[in-house]
Formats: sequence, C-alpha cells, structure tokens
Amino acid sequence: MLRISDYRPEEDRARVEGLLAAGAEGVLVAPGWRGLPEDRLAYGDWLAELPVPAVLLERRAEPGSPLDGLDRVASDHAHGVLLALRHLLSLGHATPLLVARRDSPTAFAVRAGYAEALGTLGLKEPRPVIDSVPAEADPEGFERAVRALHEAVGSGLASAALVHNDVDAIEIVQHLAELGVRVPQDLAVIAYDDEVAALADTPLTAVAPPKRQVGRHATELLVERLTEASDEEAARRHLSLLPWLRVRDSCGARPAPSI
Repeated sequence: MLRISDYRPEEDRARVEGLLAAGAEGVLVAPGWRGLPEDRLAYGDWLAELPVPAVLLERRAEPGSPLDGLDRVASDHAHGVLLALRHLLSLGHATPLLVARRDSPTAFAVRAGYAEALGTLGLKEPRPVIDSVPAEADPEGFERAVRALHEAVGSGLASAALVHNDVDAIEIVQHLAELGVRVPQDLAVIAYDDEVAALADTPLTAVAPPKRQVGRHATELLVERLTEASDEEAARRHLSLLPWLRVRDSCGARPAPSI
C-alpha cells in the first residue's frame, strides 16, 4: 500500500497511521523532510515508536536521536558529487560550480556533498552555490539562476557545472543556448539524478543514485525483520549505496570503447 505526503512532513504521521489501520505489518518510510534539521527534529522521533518494523528510505537521522536506531537504506550522495567533480577535473576543468535546489532532502545532501568534495579534492569554492528553482513554479527565480551561470561562464569563472536535478539541467542548457553558451564547447554539464538526462538534445552526463537498489534492499531488510520478529538481538543496519556516473556527451568526453 502507498501513501504520499508530497514533502509535507506534518502529514507523515497521519499517512503511516493510515497504513497501520489498513493492516500494514511493516512500513518503508521516506519522510517528507525538506532537508532541514528542524524537520527531522520536529517530525521524526515518532517513527521510532511505531508498533511495527520500519525502514527509512533515502533519509538520515540526527546522530544519537531515537530515529537513528532504525534500519535505513540510502544513497551516498556525497560520493555521487565527488564522482562528478573528479570527472570534470580529469577533463581539465577548474573548480566546477554547483547549481542546486533547496526543496528536497536530496538537494540538501548534494549541497553538503559539494562542500565536502571541495575539501577532499583540495579545492576552494569559487563562488556561492547558484540557487535553482523549478522553472514552472518560479520563472523569475529560474531565470536568475540561468543568468548567474551565464555570467560565470562569460567572465571565465567557470567552464563546468554540476546541476541538480535533471529537469533543471535540461532547461538550463536550453536557456544557455539561447544566450550563446554551448554545451559542452563552452560549458561542461553534469546533471544529478539521471531520470531523464539521457533524453536531452545533448545527452547529459549524470550522477545516477541507485534508486531501484535502495528500494529492493530496503524491502528485503523489512521482510527480514518481519520474518525474524522474535529475534530482539538482531543488529539494526544503516546501509549506504554508492551512485555511479553515466558519461554521455555534455562534458565533451565519451567512455573509452571496451576491448
């Protein structure tokens, strides 16, 4: 059974209670936290008190909180960002820019991963992250993001960018083309999500979180909990799955042919 809260964490508890009332014996939960620590603190602890086994999907609890004792399966977005930046650096680009939203846990994880990757790679942040917004929801805000990236390319500040998410990346590339910026000739672009990146006019290199595997492993873990309900000493697990990088045309480099 499925319940959807649409990134409204205040509705999560009612949705889960609806599942339990309908007979659910275990739950997979991707809370609607918008990425803010306040959301986890305000809307998270009740999950640790559920009367049935629960597995967190694509979410990380505050260390030491009651929720941190639950099983969870999540993509390692910091690793995904590091893959993207290393690829761009290997092609000779200076510190890539990040263009990202602020409206989801993944967006905040990508932002945090970007700052971490800069440190790991010994790079200095060239300028603040460019805030992106959905073009259909905030056309003016989206246009500001496009202009900021256009200015960075025109001034020589950047020749590469990581963009979260796919839809934004495709639309940004289209708008940049109207302003005379070509991908990948003038700007190398990597998208983050790989839902539709391959369908762009210039197929976009993309970081691909292992979404199907997250769902599969979480389901297997929940089934294991249900079938071993009497084993109170079974260790809880925090499983982190690594994204991979799918190289296409938007960076100007294709994978070497296999021999």
